[in-house]
Amino acid sequence: MSKTADGHPFDATHPDALALYCSDGRFTDAVEALLRKLGYPRLDTLTIPGGPALLEMLSSDSASLIALRKSLSFLVVAHHIKHVVLIAHEGCGYYKSRFSYESKDAIEKRQLKDLSSAEGWLQKHHPTAEVAKYYARVHAARVSFEQTT
Repeated sequence: MSKTADGHPFDATHPDALALYCSDGRFTDAVEALLRKLGYPRLDTLTIPGGPALLEMLSSDSASLIALRKSLSFLVVAHHIKHVVLIAHEGCGYYKSRFSYESKDAIEKRQLKDLSSAEGWLQKHHPTAEVAKYYARVHAARVSFEQTT
């Protein structure tokens, strides 16, 4: 017999916010806390290694880029998303693997550029969605978020 969790309330309306971030579980609780602090108690999520990196051709590959853009567009349109939060984090294994020849500082610079590129793509294809970008850092075993411009 399998164990199940029952009785959690279900809200049939879709949230109006979506977070796109890396699937690194070390950051999940912090990301969800950030979104609640920003006023989004419920949200759609797209979590995949590298997160917003997959919206940028130089940090992705064509198959991943197309798949993520289609998925993101589906959610924005079908769920009437008004707010998109893009989050990258320090020490991202996706970037370390893909850009193993780059320094930590060069990778962070690339991540920030990818966040801006992802924002540009969203603004072009979904101009009614408000986009916010954050970079997560770990200080003294705590996650902090810096809003990027």
